Amino acid sequence: MLQFIYDHAPIAFQNIMVSVQGKLFEKQRYTSYYYDELEKLRDCQDSLTLQEERMKSFYKLIKKNSGYYNLKLKSFSDEIDLNNLKQYPLLTKEELRKHVKEIVIGDPKKLIKLGTGGTTGKSLRFYTSSYDMSKKIAYLDYFKERHGVFRGMRRVSVGGRKIIPKNQKKKVFWRYNEPLNQLLLSAYHLKEENLQYYIQKLNNFKPETLDGYTTALHRIAKYILDNEIKLDFKPIAIFPTAEALTDEMKRDIEKAFACPVRNQYASSEGAPFITENSNGDLELDLATGYFELEKVEGKIYELIVTGFYTTTTPLFRYKIGDSVELYEELPENYTQKDIKIRRIIGRNNDFFRTNDGNIITHVNLSSITRTVGGQDIIEAQYIQNTLNEINAYLVVNKGVNKTNIKNKLKKELIDRFGKATSITVGFIDEIPKTNGGKKRFMINNLK
Repeated sequence: MLQFIYDHAPIAFQNIMVSVQGKLFEKQRYTSYYYDELEKLRDCQDSLTLQEERMKSFYKLIKKNSGYYNLKLKSFSDEIDLNNLKQYPLLTKEELRKHVKEIVIGDPKKLIKLGTGGTTGKSLRFYTSSYDMSKKIAYLDYFKERHGVFRGMRRVSVGGRKIIPKNQKKKVFWRYNEPLNQLLLSAYHLKEENLQYYIQKLNNFKPETLDGYTTALHRIAKYILDNEIKLDFKPIAIFPTAEALTDEMKRDIEKAFACPVRNQYASSEGAPFITENSNGDLELDLATGYFELEKVEGKIYELIVTGFYTTTTPLFRYKIGDSVELYEELPENYTQKDIKIRRIIGRNNDFFRTNDGNIITHVNLSSITRTVGGQDIIEAQYIQNTLNEINAYLVVNKGVNKTNIKNKLKKELIDRFGKATSITVGFIDEIPKTNGGKKRFMINNLK
């Protein structure tokens, strides 16, 4: 009902509705826990000691309060052995998906339910709380503070929220969240003919910082560079999120906006942060979690993480499915300080193109998959062989209405790619693996 009212309301009233929602988020996230965590991070002189203290506390918390971990860790001591972490059980995404209700600490009815599509498109549901969200937001704000960006500054965020109704005729592809002084830009309308309006609004708003989907920020940057546009503002820093940031993308965004771009990595379910410092180096954010690395080959290692901001759905020794490339191979008994990250890999860097020049990203398709199938879609894979053809392959639970899922998915994909695009949806038993043993969510075969 609220969505119907929003879609049929004047833009001015939509801005009010966005701001009301923003006020609710502000109340939920900027709690006393936020300010306590921010102060602790600012005052921290020894991140290794803080990490060790938090790891010990986190272990005790989950062993005592999580039904799942109470059983898994029953034969282990009440004190964690940080020098022998490999003895403790790993948590995979599939186990998290299957056992989330046993893993959760607290009454799910009183918690905040969230979800993510994941790198294979699997629907992953989990729970969080105001406590965890507040601390996570505090760390993000602390990260930005180190680059000169503070809460309350004029901020532009470009993302996948559906803030623009389908029947809107006006070239107004943004809404304003007043409590956070935040201009929300739609990532779904970044077509060639619309980009001039985005630039006009940016020049009018004069943001001090930008954040959001990497590919969306890069598309705006490329338009600025290709058309030799001179902006009327200069941001302090830009923070891409949700998608991989290539060196080329970073160079283009920095050149277009004449400011530094600072990379960050985490996960929706609450993995600890890896962020870029002012020298351009990627650093483990030890206050947010514990990092273990399992060698894949050469200098490439798979991440196994423990997230300190996941006291609601605890992630302990979690195989997140992403990998990093290091500058040097690790010694056998490595420490956290030995981990020097060259780049983050494993996040799908593919994207699809539409006939009208728009870009559809991994995040967009993950959201569609989750919306259409929820828990009924186990895995998904999307393939684009030509500009006018999208093939979707789904692995679904037994007994589901395949026709219903197929029709819903086709409708969502046509909304994104246009009626001229041929959409094929097939059902298979398993997503095929690559030679490296991975399953790809998106495959772009365009030449």
